[in-house]
Amino acid sequence: MMIMKAVVELVGKQYLVEPGTIFLVDKLAAEKGETYTSDHVLMILDGDDVVLGKPYIDGGKVTFSVLDQTKRRKIVVQKYRAKKGYLNTRGHRQHATQIQVELIEGGGKRVERIIEKKPSDKKSMKEESED
Repeated sequence: MMIMKAVVELVGKQYLVEPGTIFLVDKLAAEKGETYTSDHVLMILDGDDVVLGKPYIDGGKVTFSVLDQTKRRKIVVQKYRAKKGYLNTRGHRQHATQIQVELIEGGGKRVERIIEKKPSDKKSMKEESED
């Protein structure tokens, strides 16, 4: 079974997503625990079927759940002037939103995130792969 994927535009950037994907984007106007829906779907991939938008797909939607509002890692910026005794150091942390893809709709299809149970024992995983 092929997993449905979509290319969605969020905060001016494009992301290839599939149900269950967790990733960081620039800050969205949504609180932790809320759902965020984007209708800026550029392309939907479903196995061999490809639906392209011009620029967006009519009726295409991707629904996300907001997991956290956080900051990215610190970037250190230094200015230095040789032989002048000048050194200026500053840090910056960009605000970000951690989201998870819940639902992809469009092209007459709808796919939701499937919650699968993972085997808790590594030994049982090896036994299954050997069979």
